[in-house]
Amino acid sequence: MQTLSDDCAKRRLTERAELTVAAEFLIARGFDSDEIAVHLSRFYYIDIDALNDVVSTLAPAHSHSWKHVA
Repeated sequence: MQTLSDDCAKRRLTERAELTVAAEFLIARGFDSDEIAVHLSRFYYIDIDALNDVVSTLAPAHSHSWKHVA
């Protein structure tokens, strides 16, 4: 009899340091701050409150304010 393995199970991404690395990785590749939670939740179980804290602290550091000239 075979035992079932959890090869398809998602990993947990709940530690602040791990969330920070993941968010920085996605921001560096052009993801908007509102897309990060959606993208990470496809592959991980995430602590959404901790992720929101991380993204809110990272977003001002990585945002570029461009002024449109008419």
